[in-house]
Amino acid sequence: MTIKECYALIGADYEGVVARLCGEARVQKFIPKFVDDPTYADLIKGFDEQNWELAFRAAHTMKGICANFGFTKLQTSSSDLCEMLRPGVYNEAAPAQLEIVKADYAATIDALSKID
Repeated sequence: MTIKECYALIGADYEGVVARLCGEARVQKFIPKFVDDPTYADLIKGFDEQNWELAFRAAHTMKGICANFGFTKLQTSSSDLCEMLRPGVYNEAAPAQLEIVKADYAATIDALSKID
């Protein structure tokens, strides 16, 4: 699968990321860094330990990384989670939103793993 096909599969912003990173070759170079990034693990750890500060920072970081990569769906779900975890604002719906983030993350990682 090409990068463009991968982005189409997950509803991501291919044109935007290619413009931001100055070409598809650079996108391909940086995608492994997303796959290896510890932010998602930190998010899960924050929830598991009920460490809302860690969970918030991880959701905030994920939102930014996804914006840079053009992963629109994962950016949106992680942004929504980030707002639910903002200090002093914890929302009881955050665990349900985490499940959406998990599904979006899994779909993104799965699609990325299929790039030739």
